[in-house]
Amino acid sequence: MAEIAPRSPRDAVRWGLLLAAMAVTGFRLPRTYGAFRNWHAVRFSDPSAAELYRLNFTANAVGIAIVLLLALGAFYLLRPRRPKPS
Repeated sequence: MAEIAPRSPRDAVRWGLLLAAMAVTGFRLPRTYGAFRNWHAVRFSDPSAAELYRLNFTANAVGIAIVLLLALGAFYLLRPRRPKPS
């Protein structure tokens, strides 16, 4: 049988952060899509409502980008160290 390599707590934190970021992104994505759709539906008929939908869309999109960038950065920084060649 194949031997399983030992895992560290650091590896668990690394994957946990990435999984949490994907959960946050998945939670915010439907609201972001809805705000985008509503913004385009009313942009010519009601400018004040369109501005609110655009603001909601922008805030959600920026939030998604920030969460993903932080998670990917943490995932990269917490990667296992390579042993130094002798």
